[in-house]
Amino acid sequence: METLLIVFQIILAILIVLIVLVNVTKGSEYGAVFRGAEAIFGGAGPTSFLNKVTMVLVILFFLNSIFLSKIITNKHKITLPTQLPQRGTQKETQKTSPLPLPPKELPPLPPKTQ
Repeated sequence: METLLIVFQIILAILIVLIVLVNVTKGSEYGAVFRGAEAIFGGAGPTSFLNKVTMVLVILFFLNSIFLSKIITNKHKITLPTQLPQRGTQKETQKTSPLPLPPKELPPLPPKTQ
């Protein structure tokens, strides 16, 4: 399920980039290319249709992002113990090794050479 949603997320991202690159604004020089599309998409041309497709893709991308983060968070959730041990019993049950004692005399330092 997680892999399927990640693949869907990548496909949505690629489609959003492509739709935004193809989207033509009113002041663009490439508007002449889409003049014949007015009959298919309506009087406003492809810009209105592409804006709607972009909005749908962005909403799907947003919802998929939230759903993916919820799944991954639940998958990697750290569970805490339900009851913590009491302080008095913890010291009795926990066996620790004693720390090594420092040496009584330190060896002399080597002479400094300049």
